[in-house]
Amino acid sequence: MGAGQSTIPNCERTAMPCTAKENTCRTCSSVLYPVQGTEKPSSPVVQCFTCPGKPFICGTCLSPWQGRPGDAKRHCPNKKCAVVGILLTCSLITDPNSKVKGCPEFRACPKCYSLMTHNGEGCNNIGCSECTHVFCYICLRDSRECMSICCFRAGRQWFST
Repeated sequence: MGAGQSTIPNCERTAMPCTAKENTCRTCSSVLYPVQGTEKPSSPVVQCFTCPGKPFICGTCLSPWQGRPGDAKRHCPNKKCAVVGILLTCSLITDPNSKVKGCPEFRACPKCYSLMTHNGEGCNNIGCSECTHVFCYICLRDSRECMSICCFRAGRQWFST
């Protein structure tokens, strides 16, 4: 059992951690566990048993859940929950000939959060079809700030709106 899990009674958690690729708490990096009875595809709820207060978290976008899971009036407060869910779980680009190999298949425009993908050809820069912002697909910086030749690879995107 991993650190912090040995004190959790079996009745408080499910047997398996959640299945999202990014299934760790954004605060403490512990494994998140699904809350039983909240498996609705639109808004699954997970819980961190390591953080103080054992917070409930949206299993799709990892935003803090507001209220008790299962309450019909409660939902994920992140307006872009589905977009963030895609960003956190999409595959990485594996084409050895791609200019953006190793990046997630989808990125969100840093200005308007529209989803886009790189075709693997040409330079690292990509233009948003919604707001026309041009940025580097690898490091997510504005194209004028990117040092294209050796920019760092930004991790998976997460944001709350």
